[in-house]
Amino acid sequence: MVRKNAINKYKLPVPKDQLQRIDRTSSPAHLGKLRNAIDLIVDKETPVLAAADGIVIFVNDSSNIGGSNPVYWGHTNFIVIMHSNGEYSRYDHLSYNSSKVTVGQRVIAGEEIANVGMTGYTYLPHLHFQVFVVTGFNMWTDFETLKLRDFDIIP
Repeated sequence: MVRKNAINKYKLPVPKDQLQRIDRTSSPAHLGKLRNAIDLIVDKETPVLAAADGIVIFVNDSSNIGGSNPVYWGHTNFIVIMHSNGEYSRYDHLSYNSSKVTVGQRVIAGEEIANVGMTGYTYLPHLHFQVFVVTGFNMWTDFETLKLRDFDIIP
């Protein structure tokens, strides 16, 4: 059985003074497995921060396209960090070529890892943030996002 709530406490993955709002409900893409994802509304080029200590396991920052059409779905730049308790955090819509980390690198909570962009399927500049667990053999299709309680995202 998959747990529904995150165990780790996650720090806010953008500077608090640059956060315009947290949006948990308006994205048309936050259905099914992505139902617990969170959008952090910020300006382009806002620093993206590791939300918890971990190891970077995936970096894609080669896309320079995006927009409000679903055709852009597969063009998002993103980073995935693996945490010691089996949870993963994912950071999407990163700016082209903005990654400051590499696969295999250890990061600490609050460390800058990239910048917000407008890559992939997005209507406005924001950081799509999700915490998930892998439920099968393929982490890209066999996963469940975990619910973050308000106090899990701490500045």
